[in-house]
Amino acid sequence: MGAMRLTKVPATLFAVLAVLAVVATPASAATGIVAAAKPWHYWIALPLVASVLGLFFMMAVGYVVKVTMAKYGIKVGRRAG
Repeated sequence: MGAMRLTKVPATLFAVLAVLAVVATPASAATGIVAAAKPWHYWIALPLVASVLGLFFMMAVGYVVKVTMAKYGIKVGRRAG
């Protein structure tokens, strides 16, 4: 079991998104009156967006620390004993 080749990732991602779009479309069209009312869970969007943005930021910092700084010989973290 090897790693997935890079060329298959976009095709797989496109297939998953296409299936999701087909499945989610009828559900959103069937909620006429319910969609007009303000949902009680509207507040959850802010913590979810903040969490995702924080995750992306942490992944970018981790990449810089682990890959880019190691490439140029910059050592960070614990001191070698």
